[in-house]
Amino acid sequence: MRVSRPHSAITPEEAPPRAGLPDAQRLMRPGTLFYFYRRRLRVHAVQELLAGLGVTIGVALVFATIVASASVSGSVADVVRAVIGPASLQLHARSAGGFDQRLLARVEPLAGVKQAAPLLEQTATLTGPGGRRVTVDLAGADASLVALDGLLHTLPTSTLSAGGIGLSRSTAEALGIASSAGSAGTPVRLQLRGRATSLRVSAVLGPEAFGALSQALVAVMPLAQLQQLAGLQGRITRILVQTRPGHTRAVRQELTRLAGRHLDVTAADRDVSLLRQALRPSDQANGFFAAISALLGLLFAAGALLITVPERRRAIADLRLIGAQRSAIAQMLLFQALCLGTIASAVGLLGGYLLSLGVFHQSPRYLAEAFTLGTRTVVGTQPLVLAFLGGVLVTCAASATPLLDLRRGRALDAVYRGEGVPGNALSSRARRWLALVAVSLLMAASILFAAAVALALLASALLALATVAMVPLALAGVLRLAQALAERWQRLTVLPVALRSLRSTTLRALALAATGAVALFGSIALGGARGDLLRGIHGFAHSYAADASLWVGTPGDNQAVVDFRGDGLTRRLTRLPGVAGVRTFQGGFLELGDRRVWILARPPGAEREVLSTQILEGHTATTIARLGASGWIALSRQIAEEHHVGLGDTLMLATPSGPVHMRVAATTTNLAWSPGVIFMGTADYRRLWHNSAPTALAVALATGASATEVKTEITRTLGPASGLQATSALEREASINTLTSEGLGQLGEISTLLLLAAILAMAVALASAIWQRRASLASLRLAGVRPRRLRRVLLTESTLILSAGCVTGALAGIYGQIVIDSYLAHVTGFPVASLDAGLRPLEILALVVAVVLAVVAIPGYLASRVPPSLAFDE
Repeated sequence: MRVSRPHSAITPEEAPPRAGLPDAQRLMRPGTLFYFYRRRLRVHAVQELLAGLGVTIGVALVFATIVASASVSGSVADVVRAVIGPASLQLHARSAGGFDQRLLARVEPLAGVKQAAPLLEQTATLTGPGGRRVTVDLAGADASLVALDGLLHTLPTSTLSAGGIGLSRSTAEALGIASSAGSAGTPVRLQLRGRATSLRVSAVLGPEAFGALSQALVAVMPLAQLQQLAGLQGRITRILVQTRPGHTRAVRQELTRLAGRHLDVTAADRDVSLLRQALRPSDQANGFFAAISALLGLLFAAGALLITVPERRRAIADLRLIGAQRSAIAQMLLFQALCLGTIASAVGLLGGYLLSLGVFHQSPRYLAEAFTLGTRTVVGTQPLVLAFLGGVLVTCAASATPLLDLRRGRALDAVYRGEGVPGNALSSRARRWLALVAVSLLMAASILFAAAVALALLASALLALATVAMVPLALAGVLRLAQALAERWQRLTVLPVALRSLRSTTLRALALAATGAVALFGSIALGGARGDLLRGIHGFAHSYAADASLWVGTPGDNQAVVDFRGDGLTRRLTRLPGVAGVRTFQGGFLELGDRRVWILARPPGAEREVLSTQILEGHTATTIARLGASGWIALSRQIAEEHHVGLGDTLMLATPSGPVHMRVAATTTNLAWSPGVIFMGTADYRRLWHNSAPTALAVALATGASATEVKTEITRTLGPASGLQATSALEREASINTLTSEGLGQLGEISTLLLLAAILAMAVALASAIWQRRASLASLRLAGVRPRRLRRVLLTESTLILSAGCVTGALAGIYGQIVIDSYLAHVTGFPVASLDAGLRPLEILALVVAVVLAVVAIPGYLASRVPPSLAFDE
């Protein structure tokens, strides 16, 4: 039915005084623009709120992700600068065993060296008086270091006193120790390299004394004391060097000569670049999720604005009929978009900052054994400006749709000549074009995905757009199916009424359905990909821990990289009842290019479980046999690709004994350690690292032995002074899963927040659409329709709309999950499980539909009781 134009589609509240309209010779005055927008807010505040919600979500997600990611490397950079001070170079050991301290005496006299200071670093575990335990980076320093980094005048004199240990404020808080002057003297228990020692807190160091180090999990004590406790007398791990102006290059050459083949000469702040490389895969994954979420936020905003398009188009037609110029109308709409975008983006920045402090605050504790991590939130100017401008531009672009009615040659009242409610018409030709666009976008996404996994972001964006373009076809199919049901079952009297209403408000129904499609696409694609990633990591954790029934090692050392003094411990454990055998595992970290890779050294056959699930190229049995021989390694595929090596090729490793070439037996995943891993035999490790100390003992149980009873016996044998801990395979697996899940926490927060925001956006969109229909509902009430029947009509309409949108989004989301899975496996190198959608898409679909319908029941109830007299007002 063609609807004729009413006398005036502009409500009295919206209509400006005639004098406020611009003539053809000048632009609209700022006062007039504000007048129009102020009037619009009075009448359409709900629609504006909804339109801004999508922009706010996108800006908040992007800004929070960038800030949280940048804060980790930014805070670490602050920590490193606090340690090194003005030092520009360093001599660095290739293992935790360090090198001879007497080398310092050869560095200090070098021409061009202004100052040099020794440093010994160890990973240790501290237990507070309340039983709280935390793993820290323990530094041994002397007066030369605090003089070099500028802390000499701020540190309390008691910090480096013999017999004590200084704690950063973050460490003290983690141990439950008050950060006050009265905390000095508090007893703590230090577990270091297989020995437990009781110490007194010499000082709790806040930012006024320790600078950025106060926010890191670190502790400090005198160099000689740490050397004695660690059993590393006369050993240090670094020499920091401050050069005189213009002498850096010459000093580097002299240091390289002194280092020989056994030490590294690097920039003093090298840890910052190494950490940035370690964070890059997770940052890329988080950035990918945030980019998809921002795109979906844009589509939320576009859908919300589409709901307001019919009303805006009618307002444009009325303004043109009373003489407003095209330029004036364009100014009005763009000004309103600019105001909305500015406010929504500002709120998004605030929300993003709060998210970065709270739920998005990264906890990369899985990197703590290799890096000193800070906790400060760093907000840069660039992400702030980009996120804000992006939100404003998105709003302006999404608000430009009604301007199509300003095309020359188009009738002034063309909006009133379509079918159904004015401004809601969508021609069959437009539907066919949208379907063609959807198919084209789907094909383009498939081609990009097949061509290069690195293009997954673009492919996912095309999939999201294809989902939206497919909605008109899906809605038409749902309406035809509903029409067939109505014709077959005549008793469904509510269904024909709902169908007529939807056909008369096509554009509004499409906007609502598109919102549902976008919501389901994002929730299933992102949430499913995160689930596959976590399942893959959990599978690795299980196989890694399954190489032994019980493990003995340093508390919290899941990676088995902290060595300890065994002193016959292996023999004592072997004699315990129920123990079939004890094998020595070793490991550590090694710098390879820009990566701090994880070295896993195991005796022959001891890596069978983990390799059988993590090998990507190579045969498991052959790899195990080669690792049991000499000169072979298995390494992460990312490392192999970066160094252009394949199976059988050689790779040079800069080990503590000097450079050595090893042959590649297999490539693997990176075992959730983003810089990469290298497997080798313990015989090669002992020879190249000059170290036979274990980092973990793997205990095999005799047939029929109880793991719980054997663990109790091992704990009794270790005693309280050992500083070691016995854990079961299940406990070790759970600990690894906890740490890696924390490191990937942002992915979960983004997907969960997206789902919640989608439900909210859909609920508000439906509520807004229902509220806008109060006049038509009043007409039905005037015709004798009861409120209960109106509620059934509204419920049926909402169900049909959600069905069309959500089913479309669910199907596209499964495809998107496949694309994102491949991207995550390629970029992060993490073990990603194969697609297992199962019932999850159906569960999400049912959850979203049920929650949204429950939420809109309230505005539906209120709208069904609208006074019939409102029809006369219209």
